[in-house]
Amino acid sequence: MRFLHIADVHLDTAFAGRSDDLRNRLRQASRDAFARCVDVAIAEKVDAVMIAGDLFDGAHLSFATERFLLAQLGKLADAGIQVVYATGNHDPGNAVRDGGFDWPGNVTVIDGEEPVTVAIRGRDGGTAGYVTGVGHATSRVTTDLSKLLNPVPDTPLPQVALLHTLVKSVAGTGVHHPYAPSSIEHLRGAGFHYWALGHVHQCEELSAHPPVHYSGNLQGRDTRETGPKGGLLVDLSDPEHPLVEFTEFSRVRWEHLAVEGLGDAHTLEDLVGEIAAAWERARSEEPGGEDTEWVVAVDLGGPSPLWRQLRDPEELETIADEVAARIGGLSCEVRTSKVHSPARVADHDGRQDALGAALRLCAEVRGGADRLGLSDTDLAGYEPDREGSVDAYLNRLLDGAAEEILTRMLTSGDGPA
Repeated sequence: MRFLHIADVHLDTAFAGRSDDLRNRLRQASRDAFARCVDVAIAEKVDAVMIAGDLFDGAHLSFATERFLLAQLGKLADAGIQVVYATGNHDPGNAVRDGGFDWPGNVTVIDGEEPVTVAIRGRDGGTAGYVTGVGHATSRVTTDLSKLLNPVPDTPLPQVALLHTLVKSVAGTGVHHPYAPSSIEHLRGAGFHYWALGHVHQCEELSAHPPVHYSGNLQGRDTRETGPKGGLLVDLSDPEHPLVEFTEFSRVRWEHLAVEGLGDAHTLEDLVGEIAAAWERARSEEPGGEDTEWVVAVDLGGPSPLWRQLRDPEELETIADEVAARIGGLSCEVRTSKVHSPARVADHDGRQDALGAALRLCAEVRGGADRLGLSDTDLAGYEPDREGSVDAYLNRLLDGAAEEILTRMLTSGDGPA
């Protein structure tokens, strides 16, 4: 039995907070990734496509996605490929049933906690193996669904378990909701030849004997989901020697880029050049596909003569636009929480001189311990309805003041004094 194992497609993700153009591109990218999966399934002549939950992101589909999904499932039907889909927490059984979606005849939807076993037809017309799965009947299943699954008795044919679950020992435990929690010890001992899992968006092998795998999602959805995304091509023709191969389906990839050593960047062109050079170095190690499009989060760090500008949201938008244009990215976000002035406040704690006194006074005022005798009527621009408390207003005014004091007293415009 040969099949494609996929999960967490999340069709019609809202991508809230993104620009209209980027949101539309990302929604299309999810459909593109699923279409690639279908093309690979047909080209590889697999017997089945197994979807381990979260095919949808919510209870409602756009008309465009409904039309697209029916067309893709129809292509699989024309190729004689079965689809077995067990619902997850984003597309629980009650939502799938109530949606009235007209599933093609080659699709088996497992939408509740009653185990369903599906015989998979081989290319010769006989049974090539079995898939047994359970689905999420609601969006918050907290019981261990894996304990409901048992292999078909008295058969030498390959057997697969299909489940959307959080295995409690995996790295994603702190990120993903603990829905349908299970243990790797139980999965290993349950008697299946392969566990096709969904819920964790990172492709991960939890066990080799027997194989227990998260396929990850088909398309990254935010800056936490970096790297290539896709599914697993699995061959259980010899259940004792399974073959599992990752295949990339994503068209759009999210990536992080950390850039430090900005001391010689004094202009926008200098800064963008440093970021572009770091990007080229990263892509020489992992270039992606020929048609890969990129959404990039750039984390700048370390001392920079541009530290003042790098605190201004408008300046960051300009830098992000320039970087996206330079590297050919769909979108870029520049984050600067780790950038600081060439002189660091922490390096001058405890000084017993004018500079030390200025730094301590700045810290005391920012902390609310000393207002210098100022009242709200003394503060230019202070509006209680807008600013809140006087302390909050002073704290905002003095943001970066200590670094400014250091820069003025220890350095000149050309470098250290």
